[in-house]
Amino acid sequence: MKLFLKYMLVIGLASHAFAAVKQPNVVFFLVDDLGWKDLGCFGAELYETPNIDQLCSEGIRFPQAYSSAAICSPARATALTGKHCLNLNMWSHQHTIPQGQKILPHYLKEAGYQTWHVGKWHLGNEKKKTMPTDLGFDVNIGGWTAWGPGSYFWPYNWKPNGKSPSRTSVPMLKEGGKEGEQLTDRLTQEALSLIDQRDPDKPFYLNFWYYSVHNKKEAKPELIKKYEQKIADMGLVETVRHDPKTGAKFITSETNPLYAAMIETLDDSVGRVIAKLKEIGEYENTLFVFFSDNGSTTNDVPCAPLNGGKNSTYEAGVRIPGFVVWNGEIKPGTEYEGAVFIGDIFNTIMAATGQEIPTDHPTDSVSLLPVFAGETLSPREFYWYFPDSRKHWGQRANAAIFDEKNGMKYIMFFTGEEDELYDIRADIGETTNLMGHYPEVSQVLQKKLIKFMNSHYGSLPTPPKKYKEGVMKRLNANDNGS
Repeated sequence: MKLFLKYMLVIGLASHAFAAVKQPNVVFFLVDDLGWKDLGCFGAELYETPNIDQLCSEGIRFPQAYSSAAICSPARATALTGKHCLNLNMWSHQHTIPQGQKILPHYLKEAGYQTWHVGKWHLGNEKKKTMPTDLGFDVNIGGWTAWGPGSYFWPYNWKPNGKSPSRTSVPMLKEGGKEGEQLTDRLTQEALSLIDQRDPDKPFYLNFWYYSVHNKKEAKPELIKKYEQKIADMGLVETVRHDPKTGAKFITSETNPLYAAMIETLDDSVGRVIAKLKEIGEYENTLFVFFSDNGSTTNDVPCAPLNGGKNSTYEAGVRIPGFVVWNGEIKPGTEYEGAVFIGDIFNTIMAATGQEIPTDHPTDSVSLLPVFAGETLSPREFYWYFPDSRKHWGQRANAAIFDEKNGMKYIMFFTGEEDELYDIRADIGETTNLMGHYPEVSQVLQKKLIKFMNSHYGSLPTPPKKYKEGVMKRLNANDNGS
């Protein structure tokens, strides 16, 4: 985009007139807990996502997109800052973005953008002044401290009779709702209203962060019936595997009609936003970013062929569906074979809108504009830290590193169990532990991981008490890998 702006400036000077360059609108769709293979454009067979698939086909797809965490809040903070969540002192859904931390809408607002947040927030609270309108959004609709709604149907709150809102509620949407109203539909209508009421002379940034498809699984009755019938017609039956280390039950089949119905409602929402932008003539001038924050749950929906799931540093926890669409700047139907990072969203949107990243806002990410032009990024290393066990999702307290240069992923456990090494390029399902086959690679990655963790550990919230000793033991490991 910078090259494009410079080109337009040169043309303007040559003709003794300055051509006005229209800044792109930006729509950032973020889905909560959407698994890597849960869209048709990523290989789903049962789920119907024609609108999302069509949008994806008009841009660039990222089959190896990584989150900074296998849980929502830290990943979301990374997306809006470009900073690894550990550099924000976050690793859990209970941690909030640091007070005073500048995020993407702050910079876009300074550049003249209208900035709107619609949907899930779960990055802060009112006391710390870390709610959307505290951090640069002009408008906040639906953004609350909640990690998920008490219900996906109005009034979206388990607590009846006017009691104070709980952690699982969307209190600001209680007014104006009606019986049977579905949360995704309501948020979509709110987003469309913002677009209708926009200042047409200024670009806008729509941060549309869905509560769906986070637990609890709940959907429209008519769609549930539709997928119950479709599952029967396709002859699908539930299949499972059991994690050999934790005994966790992993669903491996697309046989949950509630989840399929939730995804169809999500797809309908995306389609309505696209239709609105086409109707008002802004579709061609809009940059679309579509990502999930982390992987899906495993006890009720499949993560196959990946291993693990939400809250797990295995691939199904941290590898997420992602794509970007930008008319005239990205060749439709392309795919990038390298790895990208959720923090790259911040750097990319800043660059695409012509903003320089301030020197006092260092990031751990890169702009994807070169990728849009067909270039390949330099290989990177990706780190994850989750010092707690979620055995029902296959997670045992650990830290992990993926080295894109050699394709190897090393997992260092804080539970006293043997570490693991996987060749992700050859073994995407992490089925074969190669620790005994590549001891030198294991030692190199272990040293890198220990160095990274030691550089952050002093400022991080402490791990659960039962794993603290294990964490300290591993971070104090000597150079021979003991």
